[in-house]
Parts: sequence; structure tokens; C-alpha cells
Amino acid sequence: MLGLECAPSAVERLRTYVDEIMLFNPAYGLVSVCGIDELVTRHILDCAGGVPVIADCIGSDARVADLGSGAGLPGIVLAILMPDVHFVLIERMKRRVDFLNNVVARCRLSNVEIVPRDVSHVDDAFGCITMRAFHPVGDIIRDVSRLLAPAGRVCAYKAQKSYVEKEMEGIDGWSADLVPLSIPFLGEERAMLVLCREGDRI
Repeated sequence: MLGLECAPSAVERLRTYVDEIMLFNPAYGLVSVCGIDELVTRHILDCAGGVPVIADCIGSDARVADLGSGAGLPGIVLAILMPDVHFVLIERMKRRVDFLNNVVARCRLSNVEIVPRDVSHVDDAFGCITMRAFHPVGDIIRDVSRLLAPAGRVCAYKAQKSYVEKEMEGIDGWSADLVPLSIPFLGEERAMLVLCREGDRI
């Protein structure tokens, strides 16, 4: 449907992940959804829609940091669909970290590492950084710049183009490309904001 190759094992892991969200959501408040159909459309398919863009942005260092991973959106979905890529999920809230650890175990994800810290306290470098429903780019651009390896890319899930333009106001030294995403059944505008430092071509 999204043009992605999805092995049967990946489909089963996605089902397990959805089940875990539905099980823990009432107590943990992981996502705002009315039911499983809405969860799959607004979150699972939405995250999966960014796979081709992120795959194109990953260089020789196949490590991707998911900032403010929350319930694992997009980090867990991406890790299931991109098993050859190592994902580092950065999340500071303990109950969400507990949930992520449970999901990694239940889904048998060997390509996921969870870092239970605030983004500002992480000391590492990544060839690709992703985020979804996190802070506006301008609010965290210093941390992003500190964590992004030379020639790296930032892939931020976004909605309306007008909102993205406002976020980018006053951000100097970066090149930006807004890539439209087509999400089945959603009926809403979605895009991936791809950022790199000026001088590194997108």
C-alpha cells in the first residue's frame, strides 16, 4: 500500500506493537486515539510513510536517533520496517521508557537501543536524526546540531507547509527540503522536513 516491502515477521511485529499500545494506552496515555483503526492510520501508517525518505538520508553510518521517542513513534515502526538499521530511541519520561523496553522485548527488536535521558544530556553523534510530534525545530536546533554527525540529515515528520515555514523562521546555517508524504486513508497533509547544514547538499 505504501510501496514498502514488508516481511511476514514485520507484519506480526507491527500487530504486536499495536496490541501493546492499545493495552497500555489507558493507563499510560501514550497516544490520543479513539480506536485501533485510528491508531493504525494516524500513527502506524503515518510513521511508515517516511521510510523511503529516511532510507535515502542514511549514509554509511546506519544509526538513527529518534528524539523524544514517546511511545516509539516513529522509532519502533521504523525499526520494524528497517531491520538492518540501528535505532537509538531517546526518551526522558520513565513510564514511556518502561513501555519502550517492554515493546522491544515483545517484538524481539535487536536493532533498538533505548536511551533514558533528556535530549540535552545525550552525548553522541548520529548520521540521521528523526522526530515526530516533538518540539518545533527552532527550539531544539542547537541540540540537533550537536548530535548530528558531519554530512548528516535530520528527518522531521511534519503536517501543513505553513507550519513548517514558521518553524524555519530565524534558523540560519541550514538547508531545508520539504518532501510530501502520501498516507493512505488519512486525508490530511503530511510531509518530511529534511534538514542538513548548509554546504551539505540534500
